[in-house]
Amino acid sequence: MAYIINQVSKDAVKDMSNLGPGMDLFAEDSGIHGLGVYSRRDIAEGALVIECLGIVRHKDEIYEGLRALQIGPETYLAEDFANPRLDDFINHSCDPNVGFADGSLKMYALRNIRPGEELFWDYRTSINEAGWEVPCTCATANCRGKIQSYCDLPDEEQIRLRSIVLEYLR
Repeated sequence: MAYIINQVSKDAVKDMSNLGPGMDLFAEDSGIHGLGVYSRRDIAEGALVIECLGIVRHKDEIYEGLRALQIGPETYLAEDFANPRLDDFINHSCDPNVGFADGSLKMYALRNIRPGEELFWDYRTSINEAGWEVPCTCATANCRGKIQSYCDLPDEEQIRLRSIVLEYLR
């Protein structure tokens, strides 16, 4: 069965999950994939940028095309179609500028972020389904060409990423 990704206009995306004090984030077309999330202001390294919110679902309820991130061995946080939020549209990069620095669903700036810069997180820092892999199109200098599950990464890569993965992977 083929699934269609829920198409959302940038004007429909709500800034409801934007928790960072003084943050000003918005959805816009991305050169990476679909919509992306951008900052209108400088964000200092270490600042809280956004919290991921949504509907908690069992892994059996997750299907191709659903925007979701794994938050536990059999649990995912999926988009709420009735309330599309900015966190649903943060794209992957092999060189991310936000991550789960405290292991929670809050994303923090991994470096200073400039106005107009798109936010990116490394999808490998939440997914832990053996064999899961998708092509990567981030085109950064260190792009690996594919995004893999955390459990499929070499030990040294898991250790390198440990400071920005979700708590259940630490």
